[in-house]
Amino acid sequence: MRSEIVKHQSVLQVAEARLRILIIGRDSLLSGLLANAVMHYLGCDAIAMHSADLMRVLGTNDSTLVIINSDLDSKQGAAGFDLAARVSCAHPDTPIVILLDLPTREAVTKAFHCGANGVFCRQDSITEFIECIEHVRRGMLWAGKEASEVVLGAFRSLPDPGTLTEADSKTLTKRELQVVQCAARGKSNKTIASELCLSEHTVKNYLFRIFEKLGVSSRVELLFYLTAQGHSVAPSRAAQEKPTEAVSA
Repeated sequence: MRSEIVKHQSVLQVAEARLRILIIGRDSLLSGLLANAVMHYLGCDAIAMHSADLMRVLGTNDSTLVIINSDLDSKQGAAGFDLAARVSCAHPDTPIVILLDLPTREAVTKAFHCGANGVFCRQDSITEFIECIEHVRRGMLWAGKEASEVVLGAFRSLPDPGTLTEADSKTLTKRELQVVQCAARGKSNKTIASELCLSEHTVKNYLFRIFEKLGVSSRVELLFYLTAQGHSVAPSRAAQEKPTEAVSA
């Protein structure tokens, strides 16, 4: 039995070692230093590379996390966001962290809209950066303190789920609208399934179809989508909770 446990742990370690982090920055020297720091703290492969090579390299390995500087081109600051959107579209299962100079509302919103799983301010510490990578690689969303306040602000601006009607989202069925109303309140798939007498698997399928119909790819994007509809309500219970630096997906 002990030998089987040791064998299982070895397999997990090998799988973990296959993780590869690709860093796309505006300065090759700084990106190289960042790659060295990541390898030192996480013990995984980290490579600094040019943006032109990213899409080609991504196709050769599924166990990859991508870190992109939002301002790849000082003359065209949107280049990093554009690259993130391309990666998210071509490789939807690849986690993305976007580095921001300043966590403004516009930058944070745009980062998540472009497919980021985490946003990190370059002024924060290396310890927080490593925590960001660890959370994102495990399938969670990450936002630092200031960015979290931006995300929380989006929650506070959400339309009251109870006031949403089929007229607001004509493409959704009545059942899909019920799922959206629950998701907008911050309820988990398990809770939604219990309240609507569905299985968790069915709830996941509903959310997948809802995301597809509304043109979003995650709950975070769904929240921003609802906010963009122009509704305004008082903070929900979920919005009144204390901000955290790591948010479950």
